[in-house]
Amino acid sequence: MSTLFSPSTNQFLIFVLVLSRLGGLFFTLPFLGSKVIPMRIRALLSFAVALLVTPLYWDEPIDDPGNMLNLGVLVGREVVLGMALGLGILILFAGMQLTGQIIGQMSGMQLADIVNPNTQESASVFSQLLDLITLVAFLTIGGHRQIVQALLDTFQWMPPGQVTISSGIVTALTEVTTQSFILGIRAAAPIMTALLLSILVMGLISRTLPQLNVIAVGFSFNSMIMLVMLSFSLGAAAWLFQDEAENAIQIVRNSILSIPK
Repeated sequence: MSTLFSPSTNQFLIFVLVLSRLGGLFFTLPFLGSKVIPMRIRALLSFAVALLVTPLYWDEPIDDPGNMLNLGVLVGREVVLGMALGLGILILFAGMQLTGQIIGQMSGMQLADIVNPNTQESASVFSQLLDLITLVAFLTIGGHRQIVQALLDTFQWMPPGQVTISSGIVTALTEVTTQSFILGIRAAAPIMTALLLSILVMGLISRTLPQLNVIAVGFSFNSMIMLVMLSFSLGAAAWLFQDEAENAIQIVRNSILSIPK
């Protein structure tokens, strides 16, 4: 009987390690790790991909863990490695949500909050809008294929059971966090500039016409300026995210592949 139908304990352990690494990625990616997608669907997807990848490493030697503690350490390393790639993209999505928060605060429309299905927390409508736009941009540029390919590359460099976690991954995620914050500010910059000018104009008008209800007029004026500028800057925000997403994937991938064997 072929080894495919008579798996040994070593092969089962390889499958568990491969599944752990894939699960760490699939449970943190923005479009797969979303709470909108049922847990069993994500688990089934991880299981199916693990079945495809595991036969490539049937003959990979793995030292006997000896006890459950050592086995937990091996599985934990695999999960952390998979999560590192997913977190890199998740952090960038947080940067675009920051853009929505800035827009909502400065335009005075922060009261229009809804529940974010990904985090089950209150989020700005504009954060939700930008989150959906960046998700579409990420899928359009093939970001999901790039991130899965990056994970498959890690199996060639660090086969199951040979994962090494170094400070380089933390440094890479820190760099991605910095880029995410800069991305959020850059994406919001046109609207921030327009709203600041709007506030300045309304301040000058209020000094000239004290009888004018600046609060009522200013709220409507700021909302109109924000919507106009948002319609013009959505494409630029998606373009910025596209460049940063590819860069973030490369940064985290290089930090993993640069770990000495």
